[in-house]
Amino acid sequence: MLMTGRLTAITCVVAAMMTLAGRPAQAQAMSGRDLGVNEVHVAYYKTPPGRQDEWLAVYKKYHQPIMDYEIKKGVVISNTMFAPRYHDGAQSWDFVIITVTPPAGKGPQLGMTRAQLIRKLFPDIEDYARGERQRWALTLVCQEGDLVQIDTTRNPLSLYYPLDIPEKKE
Repeated sequence: MLMTGRLTAITCVVAAMMTLAGRPAQAQAMSGRDLGVNEVHVAYYKTPPGRQDEWLAVYKKYHQPIMDYEIKKGVVISNTMFAPRYHDGAQSWDFVIITVTPPAGKGPQLGMTRAQLIRKLFPDIEDYARGERQRWALTLVCQEGDLVQIDTTRNPLSLYYPLDIPEKKE
């Protein structure tokens, strides 16, 4: 459990650092970095001041059941929400959600489309649509991105070499 907490904390720090990185450098540096390990997706949400609890209630009612179902089926390994520990007026996000999934093509399949899952979980589709409209009306900014794990034991340690080349001997 301690290792999972440590991995989550490290992932959160890396995710925050990713936000500061320039997009062109990111795109160039990560080519060829498909490691075949669990995939990490990070989503940052900014809400209107004082409306965070309202956003959380709508998220819990209309989005969390989808994530819980996907976790139960093994399509998603974990979906963890974080908030800043302290109030900071300059904070660019109110919530960060880190979702971990098995490597592409290596985990269980859901056996239905996302739309079919939504209709299964929310038979009153009009209520679901109203809830999602409300959640997005309460979302001022949503930034999302994927993280790629870096194997620091590789030689050379580099973001520029694709992983299909043999490692150099020291």
